[in-house]
This record gives sequence, structure tokens and C-alpha cells, in this order.
Amino acid sequence: MDKSKKQWWGLLVIPVEMIINFYLFPLFNIEKDPIINLISTTILFILGFLIMMYLFHDFLKAQWRLYRPKLFRKLLLSIILMVGVFVIISLVRGLIPDHLLETTTTTSSAAVLRKPGWAVLAAITPFLAPFAEELTFRYLLLGKIANNFLRVPMLIIQGILFGLIHWHSFGGNVYATIPYMVVGIYLGVIYLFSKNIWSSLIVHWMLNTINSLLPALFILILSFFGLTS
Repeated sequence: MDKSKKQWWGLLVIPVEMIINFYLFPLFNIEKDPIINLISTTILFILGFLIMMYLFHDFLKAQWRLYRPKLFRKLLLSIILMVGVFVIISLVRGLIPDHLLETTTTTSSAAVLRKPGWAVLAAITPFLAPFAEELTFRYLLLGKIANNFLRVPMLIIQGILFGLIHWHSFGGNVYATIPYMVVGIYLGVIYLFSKNIWSSLIVHWMLNTINSLLPALFILILSFFGLTS
């Protein structure tokens, strides 16, 4: 199969992950046990990551060769652009009434995430998610659009879809996903200007790492010294 055609199968990865996680797993009552739910969800997303790597490894390698020159300067720029994400989220949230941003978290899930080891496991999904999300939204839905006039509406559409896939993270509150819709557009602009998927991917990866993996690892380290409750 032509490599370019094979890549379009990547559009199915995120929707299939969501269908399995939100509709198939509940049929087996997996969500009733937070630990089993966490393990099942993590395995599911790791499989999705591996599929995306299989479909796009040649593309990622080629893009990396172009991105690697002057890497230190590009990483510094990525840090600045990542700070821009935090600014965007803060500004957009400030425009939305507080009562519309209220979310709920189940007590059992919260209790599991307070345990250092499980918190690190939970951080694996957001740590790997940027690969599938950037390849899907920024590359397939935006970068593969050759017509410049179509890219403008697709820039907005892919941003909206990017925000919506995070609705479950906010307890089904769609209003809470609006800042991430704007972030999706922002990452799309980064990709269009750089013409390299690693530019938006690294910004996205840095954001998720700071928000999830680093805090989880920090708590885990503190637990070794008995500094956590």
C-alpha cells in the first residue's frame, strides 16, 4: 500500500480509542474499578501510540532530520511557545463564566491518582498523546490540505475537534474544552508556519509533560523519602 494512503488510517486511531474507552469498556463495568480502568485505558493508548508510530515512523524521521539543525534554538523557541499555551488557556478561561467551567471528578478515581505509583501510570497517556493528536489534527486534517483557502476553515475545524476530544477530561463539560479548542488552533498555526510536525509536537509534549508527568514523578520521588501523606 502507498505510504501516503496508509497514513490516512491514522484518522481512525483516536476515534476508535474513544469508542473503546467510553462505550466498550463500560459494557464490562471496567470503570467501576479505578485501578483496572486506569490500566486498561493506559494499555489502550499505548497500543494507539504504537499504531501511529507504525504508520508515521518514516514521516517523523524525515521531519526530524529537517528539524534537528539548530536544535537548541528551536527548543528554546518551543519553551516560549509553550508558555503561550498557558497564557491562551488563562485568557480564554477568563472570558468564560466560572459556573460554566465547573467539572466533577469521581472520588474513587481521585483517590487512586493520589497514590504516587498510579499517578505516574496515569501520566503515561498524556505523555504519549501529543504524537497521535498532532499527527491527526495538525498533519492529516491540516497539513495534507493543499488548497490554501481550505486551510483557513480546516485550521478552525481541527482546533474545535482537538478541544472536543478532551471533553471527558472535564467530566463531559464542553464549555471547559473551549480553551483547548483555541490551543488547537494555536498549535495549527505553529505547524503551518514551521512546516514541520515536530514544532507543534514538542510544544504539545512539553505542555503535557509539565502538567502531568513531572508532577507525578515529583510526588513519587517525595514518597520515597516519606514526604507524602
